[in-house]
Amino acid sequence: MSPVKGSPKRFRVVPQEQGSTLRNLLVRRVGGLDRDRAAALIRAGGVYVNRLRVRLPQVLVAAGERVTVYLEALDAEPLAPERVVFVHRDDDFVILDKPAGVPVTPTRETAVGCLSEALIHKLESEGVSRPYVGVVHRLDRGASGLILFTVRGVANKSLHKQFRDHEIRRGYRIRARSESGQASAAAFSCDAPLIKLREGGVEIGGASDSRAKSAVTHFRHLAELPPLAGPEAGGPEHLLDVELETGRTHQIRAHAAHLGFPVVGDRRYGRGAVPSAAPSAAPSHLCLHAWTLDFAHPRTGEAQHFESVLPEWARVPASER
Repeated sequence: MSPVKGSPKRFRVVPQEQGSTLRNLLVRRVGGLDRDRAAALIRAGGVYVNRLRVRLPQVLVAAGERVTVYLEALDAEPLAPERVVFVHRDDDFVILDKPAGVPVTPTRETAVGCLSEALIHKLESEGVSRPYVGVVHRLDRGASGLILFTVRGVANKSLHKQFRDHEIRRGYRIRARSESGQASAAAFSCDAPLIKLREGGVEIGGASDSRAKSAVTHFRHLAELPPLAGPEAGGPEHLLDVELETGRTHQIRAHAAHLGFPVVGDRRYGRGAVPSAAPSAAPSHLCLHAWTLDFAHPRTGEAQHFESVLPEWARVPASER
């Protein structure tokens, strides 16, 4: 009998189970798991003891500990090596071009299939023993583009400081719909504060709300284009270049939607950016691409500039240049 996926399974270790291995505990307490599948589930990052993700099947449990199991981890697929695309690498950091739909870091359910895990496996395959990979910043799972990782601890400290001090410049390109049907101005900004929600995502907050954090986003209009999904999908779409002064969760998406230009493919903030009856040509991913990255080298201080290849949906047509 196969285990049933769905809500996480939670239970406490009882006194009689004191000293059991985590693998054997799962075999006893989770229906449908044999020793091999229990070990695979743990290695995939689908099991927590108290609040700590544990990935060693032989770990011993203690009475009273809380165990949380995400069976979805059994279905997680590793990221194919050819999808780990290096834009730059040196002894201090690497820059990867993240595919749309791939998380940067482990999700709640599993560590398998994320970009940071794939980078670790890539380095291990090259002979690096116990590689260090530091995450400097993140990018929404549905988005694509440049992601910066450190591969030395000292570089991590320097680059995190640059990120905190807003000295790392990230340029984005989005494709957005105009809810009003009107073209955007050549350049415009949004400074609406954002409130991070407990259930995930953000909402626009009032200036007097103590939960609201300042956020500033600048947009520059590049071109007006027909909808990717065809004329029946609605009005025109717009290519916009975006720069952030702050780096809040979902900032670009929330600000773009707040201004009436939801990002195409955004099912959280889009309010209809993807019509329910959209034809197969409609994008199945978020039309948000991180395409430029500027910062100082963590060791030499030399200015660094990187660009990724723009996806087809993000390119300005020759007639608009």
